[in-house]
Amino acid sequence: MNDLIKLISEQLEERYPEVEFRIVNKYEMKILPKDDNGFEIFIQQGERENTVHFGAWHFHFNNDEDGINELLDYLGFGMSTLGRLKVYLRSGEEYKWTFEIKNVDDGNWYPAGTMSLMNFKFWEKTILKYYQNDLIEF
Repeated sequence: MNDLIKLISEQLEERYPEVEFRIVNKYEMKILPKDDNGFEIFIQQGERENTVHFGAWHFHFNNDEDGINELLDYLGFGMSTLGRLKVYLRSGEEYKWTFEIKNVDDGNWYPAGTMSLMNFKFWEKTILKYYQNDLIEF
């Protein structure tokens, strides 16, 4: 099994010493936002797949070279101003999350993936909130 958590933590210590992170155990780590405008990043390493969580949104990646490279790309977007988490709320409760990536050529935001829970309060107005980290230049 690859040592993804060790790889990420060593890169953060070497290249971005100002980024605050916590190693939960050998297979899990958290990267903390620097303020309330950001979101926590949680990384889990597994035998067959790895998972990256941006707040309540998450995505699974194969635990092979291509999957790890893709996870690291997402991690870079999630730690920078080129990624943001779009959160949908009704009655103050989050029920849907979309991770968006900014295209630097046209300046538009494009969804990379959406997750949601059942929310039966369809008559309530939806409120949108955006969270974005500014931890690294990417």
